[in-house]
Amino acid sequence: MFPNSYDTIKSRIGSKVLPLLPMNRRTFDILRHELNAVRTRITNTVNPFYHLRVRRLRLRQDLSLNLGSGGKGQSGWINIELIKHRDTTLCLDIRRPLPFADNSVIRILAEHVVEHIDFRHDLPIALSDWHRVLRPGGIVRIVVPDARRFLEAYVSGDSTLWRSLGWYPLPDDIYSPMHAINHIFHQSGEHLFAYDFETLAIALNRVGFKKIEEMSFRKSHDQELAIDQANHAPHSLYVEAIK
Repeated sequence: MFPNSYDTIKSRIGSKVLPLLPMNRRTFDILRHELNAVRTRITNTVNPFYHLRVRRLRLRQDLSLNLGSGGKGQSGWINIELIKHRDTTLCLDIRRPLPFADNSVIRILAEHVVEHIDFRHDLPIALSDWHRVLRPGGIVRIVVPDARRFLEAYVSGDSTLWRSLGWYPLPDDIYSPMHAINHIFHQSGEHLFAYDFETLAIALNRVGFKKIEEMSFRKSHDQELAIDQANHAPHSLYVEAIK
């Protein structure tokens, strides 16, 4: 009950405060996100416990990274988020280089994270760094909304396809299939890019990944990575790349 009550209180406060600000909601959300990123970087810089933890992790060669864990961290993994949850190992801005040694990571999971990163400027830097920290044979598993399937459903108008995506009938606050498309690939500005396999494979190949494959829900070359969240299964694209 507490998280729902807390979110309700925040929403009520926001509805009162935001109209008084000299900016629109999208500008406010961007500013808040960037301020959180700056705060995280400054906090890490001055926190001796962060440096001690990173120093210990840099000595290891067996790391498993869960990027954007969002409060759903995995036991034994390095669970990374921008702001702290109770199971967060490190607070980091994943658009910037990770503080781990080269070739020290066995596997990386990025489930419904990449679509939140700017495709042109930030994603190449992030993917290149993930390639750096992975050891030879290491795997990155990326899960994103599957743009191709949503667009096929939209163009066909086939309710069966919408149902397979978990979007039929439409929710009460979604007025039309085009509204659904915009919500899925914009999500009030939180999502910055829509992916199909071809586009994501090109981005991975450009930073050095060679073996890139489309996978499926909880099917992986590394069973430790076959831990996809079930609620994402109907509408997700699963891609693995091996260093």
